[in-house]
Amino acid sequence: MNTFQEVHQIRIALKMKLSKYAWYCGSLCAVSKDSFFIKVTVRDLNDSIRKVIPQVINGVSIKLESL
Repeated sequence: MNTFQEVHQIRIALKMKLSKYAWYCGSLCAVSKDSFFIKVTVRDLNDSIRKVIPQVINGVSIKLESL
């Protein structure tokens, strides 16, 4: 299990990578039962965006949400 600090560092690194895209809106660390995950919000969710954002980074799950 990852700590909040580790998940937050992964979120910051992911944010730096994705902030150059117009469809990126934001991200946050969230908790689900006993583990943390990163929720990424995008303007329009499609297959090309799903290819850019990995589903898991260093054991941390990445969940996508559309506005």
